[in-house]
Amino acid sequence: MKYYEFVSPFYALIKAQNERKARAIYKKQVWEGGGDQWRERSRDYAIMKFAMAHDSRNTEVRLMLTEFMDDENDVLLSD
Repeated sequence: MKYYEFVSPFYALIKAQNERKARAIYKKQVWEGGGDQWRERSRDYAIMKFAMAHDSRNTEVRLMLTEFMDDENDVLLSD
């Protein structure tokens, strides 16, 4: 998986197999106009952002890692 961070017009962190799929997910699930500003991020960067956004007191770490590591293209975070 690759990780893509969209910052404009709405924030989203998306995991996808490639840029084309990431853009399609953004348009379908975040904003139909598509993301103007984005960049590919490292796995380490993505997992840190993902973990910081979850309250570990209310979410089991095992469940968070399962969601992050599965092979489905998906939105990990969004505003």
